[in-house]
Amino acid sequence: MTDRMVQIPQNPLVVGSVQSLNDLACLQAVELPGLCDILEIRLDGMFEHMDALQIELDRFKDFPLLFTARCENEGGLAELSSDQRAELLMAVAQRASWIDVELASYKDMEDTLHQIRSLGVGLILSYHNFTETPEAGQLQALVEQGEGADIIKMAVHHQDVSDLVRCAELLQSNDRPMSMMGMGQLAPVSRLLYAQHGSLLNYGYLGNDATAPGQWPAKLLRDAIAMLEPIA
Repeated sequence: MTDRMVQIPQNPLVVGSVQSLNDLACLQAVELPGLCDILEIRLDGMFEHMDALQIELDRFKDFPLLFTARCENEGGLAELSSDQRAELLMAVAQRASWIDVELASYKDMEDTLHQIRSLGVGLILSYHNFTETPEAGQLQALVEQGEGADIIKMAVHHQDVSDLVRCAELLQSNDRPMSMMGMGQLAPVSRLLYAQHGSLLNYGYLGNDATAPGQWPAKLLRDAIAMLEPIA
């Protein structure tokens, strides 16, 4: 066991996401606190360079780290089995403040997730839909399926304003800690709207490449959220 405790954010934070070892190597640790609140390392983009990654991570040992090993059918950068992804997460568990695993993968990786959580690491269970925003009942069902998570994360494609309204209402009607974001043409405005409505983790990219459709650069997103007033 560990004395570490999971600290659920009380206010919207910005997660700066990096998907390549090259982009990570270009980051200056001293500048990171001005860019984001949490650094996401996309292991599915760096799994072939784990030894080099471990060396790079030494530079960020005092900064909150979130590790993601995304499955391919939910936006992963490589075809990795659940066992391979579990192995990647275990390799960095001692460094992690948070890990992110798909809701659909929870059962396959349950034993590994229990081991990692016993270290005081927070668990984000996520759902990604790159084609649509499900109806309200389906979204609520996903929230309830993620009961074992510290934070439920949903990234869905928005077609029109009604999708924005549906997701904002979901945030307002649930007491569960949640992270919500839209993808597509409405993605940029959605990320500000949902931060105002209580989305706790709001993702932007660091380096040259966005890690999801419609992402803001992390620093720009952080500055924009800082100017917003929360909506009760």
